[in-house]
Amino acid sequence: MTPHEADGLHRQGLVAAQAGRFEDALDLIGKAIEAYPGVPIWWANYGLVLESMGHAAAAANAYCGALNLDPSQDIAMEGLLAATEAIRAAGHADKASDTLHRAVALNPKSLAAVANLAVLRRVQDRRAEALALYDRAARLDPASWVHPYNLGNTLAEMNRLSEADAAYQTALALDPGRAEIRANRATRALAMQGRADEALAEIDSALALFPDADALHAARLCLMQLQPGLTLPQIAQAHADWGARHPDRPPPAVPAPAPKLRIGYVSPDFRAHPVGFFLEPVLAHHDRTEFEAICYANTVNSDWKTQRLMDHADQWVWTTGLDDEALAERIRADGIHILVDLAGHTAGNRLPVFARRAAPVQATWAGYVGTTGLPAMDYLISDARQSPEGADGWCIEGVVRMPDAYVPWGPPEDAPPVSPLPLAARGYPTFGSFNALPKLNDEVVALWARVLAAVPDSRLLLRAPGFEDEGTASLVRARFERAGVDPARLDLLRGAPHRAFLAGYAGVDVALDPFPYSGGLTTLEALWMGVPVVTLGGDRFSARHAVTHLASAGLSDLVADGPDAYVAKAASLVADPAELSRLRGSLRDRLAKSPALDGVRFTRALEAAYGVMWQRFESGQGRASFSLSFD
Repeated sequence: MTPHEADGLHRQGLVAAQAGRFEDALDLIGKAIEAYPGVPIWWANYGLVLESMGHAAAAANAYCGALNLDPSQDIAMEGLLAATEAIRAAGHADKASDTLHRAVALNPKSLAAVANLAVLRRVQDRRAEALALYDRAARLDPASWVHPYNLGNTLAEMNRLSEADAAYQTALALDPGRAEIRANRATRALAMQGRADEALAEIDSALALFPDADALHAARLCLMQLQPGLTLPQIAQAHADWGARHPDRPPPAVPAPAPKLRIGYVSPDFRAHPVGFFLEPVLAHHDRTEFEAICYANTVNSDWKTQRLMDHADQWVWTTGLDDEALAERIRADGIHILVDLAGHTAGNRLPVFARRAAPVQATWAGYVGTTGLPAMDYLISDARQSPEGADGWCIEGVVRMPDAYVPWGPPEDAPPVSPLPLAARGYPTFGSFNALPKLNDEVVALWARVLAAVPDSRLLLRAPGFEDEGTASLVRARFERAGVDPARLDLLRGAPHRAFLAGYAGVDVALDPFPYSGGLTTLEALWMGVPVVTLGGDRFSARHAVTHLASAGLSDLVADGPDAYVAKAASLVADPAELSRLRGSLRDRLAKSPALDGVRFTRALEAAYGVMWQRFESGQGRASFSLSFD
């Protein structure tokens, strides 16, 4: 066969492909390639036919064949990127990543291939490789803000916070008009270094330029919860102002009569996250004769907990590929009676779906710290300690007060045993906090400094993601030094895998709770590891997590009514090592017997609350606060 004849076959194949005769096209172009395999455009067109037939992996191989012959072959590279995305969308991220890796090897100067491979490597938790690829993309395309922005996000996920901040600032210098850079710098770098006040200032300055940026509003509302200088009325008003931007809509058609109430749970955090730990007992214990549980998962980093939650759900819907309108329509089509938000204003939330009134009754629970401010949100599920009498006026929603705690909890199955009291072995007491750094502020530092001053030979152990970064650790040490604490009395430990994280409580005698954002899951885990927690409480939902959990365990005496009492309680606990050791040994049993760990009891109460919500809707009564109790 001459080259001219082979080219004729190739051209006939293109005509067949245009006519939709893909099998004929493959045969014709394939014969041309077999005769003369060194023509890159023939390989590229062979890939296009395969892609048109839905054979993405085979198409990718053909495109790689073209690039092997001519790395600058644009048609082949464009086709390869499209085929790779199809492979990824089909659930084969590893295969897509390997294919892109081949493309980068064939053409290291292809910006699209490098940038897309970086994204996949990051999704695969291969962040060191992603960093190198984003850095290469930045060199290939130095005028773009996207690459340093992605560098910042990846560095933040690796807890290299100082470097992340620098990358975000580079991105802002390239394009000061990007609201998402400001939002991520504030929430993922500044706040995570314990600089929540600077983070809020960054958000406020960005909102002056971009008043309609939803990401900035959400970040602002979350950051306000961390500020001791803001009052509950100020925080409530900010949420109400945001909610006024999203007026309620008429409810959708009432689902057809069904033998069961269909409950939809919506969250990005169906994983090893406080929401995942709080939700699992409910999904596991729902009465399937009366309720169906459908999870709408906006989760991009699923893990072992995700699989456990999936096993408990009656139906599971991945939502990352659905826009807000499409998800709202899906929920309506599913006939959901009560839709439950598990994120509030935190990252990945789907509050715009709730604003569209996707279900007749909508409630927020477990994933946020108080009112959403959204008029379409009917209920806030809480308890009498999280939301004491008088708190209703600060909520858009009706407050549902659960009979015990506002969340249940299942303790980690791999938790190590409770260790002996470290004070007994060391001869000096160690206070500690394993709370995230955004909860650290100057008032907390000052109060913890007073505790250390009251117990002169004591030390303070802080453990949190972020201390891997020496810049962050230096900032925290300097903060305590300004408060009069000798840095030699301060131990800073980085984050760790969960079991190792829990094992770190073997070095803590008494845990100190931060404020105004208290420890929730952190408090429960400390108690489970035998470490009593001293808390201050406060006037807002976020300040009262530990209040609820301590009360459930019969430890309300560890709730201080002011800073002086906080210092006195902490000092008193370590002043009697024998009594503290006895308490340490009893805490796990006390917590195990508490309502907080009774998933069945909690779920029956939650189902009763759903029943009241639905009855009020059906009778036309509308939302209202109400309390539940067990006789």
